[in-house]
Order: sequence, then C-alpha cells, then structure tokens
Amino acid sequence: MFARYSSYVLLFNFIYHYYDFFLWYLGDQQIQIEHAYYKGIYAFTSALVFIVYIHVLFFPKNNLNAPNIPSFPPLIMLFSLNFGLLIGVYNLYFIQLYKLPAFLNHLRSIEIGLIFILLSFILIYFSAKSFNNYQEDPNPTTKSNVLITSGIFKYSRNPMYLALTLFQFGVGASLSFIHVCLMSFVTIVLLHYFVVKKEEQYLTNRFGNSYTTYLDNTSRWL
Repeated sequence: MFARYSSYVLLFNFIYHYYDFFLWYLGDQQIQIEHAYYKGIYAFTSALVFIVYIHVLFFPKNNLNAPNIPSFPPLIMLFSLNFGLLIGVYNLYFIQLYKLPAFLNHLRSIEIGLIFILLSFILIYFSAKSFNNYQEDPNPTTKSNVLITSGIFKYSRNPMYLALTLFQFGVGASLSFIHVCLMSFVTIVLLHYFVVKKEEQYLTNRFGNSYTTYLDNTSRWL
C-alpha cells in the first residue's frame, strides 16, 4: 500500500515539474536564464527519482523464468526521454556549447507530435489485444507461455517497443524539444541491445524451432 501511494506522489511530483518547465518553455514569460535552468533541472531530477524508485521497488530480482532484461522497457524509454531533457537544458541554459541544425526546427510541431503519439497508441492497442487473445501478460519480466505470431505480431516482432520509441519522438515534437526527439534513436538502440536481444535469446531457448521460424518470417521492427 505504501509503495503504491508513494509511487503516485512521486509521479505527481514528476508531472508537475515537467508541466512547470514546459509551461514556461512554450509560453511568453521572460525569466532569468538561471531560473530556466533550475526549472529544467527540477523536472529532470523529479523524473529520475520516480524512475529509480519504480525500478527498485517493482522490478523483479533473479527472475529465472523470464528474459534477463535490466529494467521495464517503459522506464528505459522514460530515462532516455528525461536524459534528452537534461542535455537540452544543460546546453541551452548553462554551457551553450552548440546549436542544433536549423532544419530540425521542422520537427517542432504539435501536429507531427500528435501523429507519432497516435501511431504509438494504435500499436499499443493492437499489441495488447493480441496478448489478451492469448491470455498472455505483456510484461516482459513474466514467463512466456505462448508464442504470439498473429495479429500485429505477424508484421513486427516488437510493436510495443516500436510504440515506445514513436511515443517519445512524438512527445519531443509536441513539446518543441528536439533533444527528446533525438534521444528516441538512443531509446531504440537501448531497447534493441538490452531488451530485444535478450528476449530473442530467451524465446529461442523456450520455443526452439517455432521461434526461429518466426524470426525468419517476421521483421524485428517494421
């Protein structure tokens, strides 16, 4: 009970500080550059505390019946998104070491962002539907009892992880924060090497030839 409610408190704190920073960032209010920097750092720190707290409290330890992944995939995405915020804030309001290329400004669009977010929701919906049809838990830290190769998994082996990456890119575009968009490419690399590859090894050991045939017939991402 305490873990659940304390998680809600940290989640609210994280969302509040992100809201506070982007309310200023996307608005017209003029503040001192040091104040802007601190707003960004508060947002980053509150999110990092939430991520670490959720991982420590809820990520299973020594789970031999599941892939040996380092953390929950949504937390990996959130960590990457949050680190993108830190890089951007640190450069914009502290070291001012570089400027992003002007052509990237085309990504500063709520319309583009919402399209990517909508695509991510569609992928999540059809993925969850496939898991529900087979009465499987989509949580990768649980045991896999059935190899799902139909529905959206007929076209992509990892639609949910693709959705996480698209969601991050969409959030960055919607908030006009290009560093978050760029970090989505880091997210897909992290998911590839620390989640997908480990899941593939686990599923190969568990389902043998059935899974290797699926590997040959279905692409990893698209």
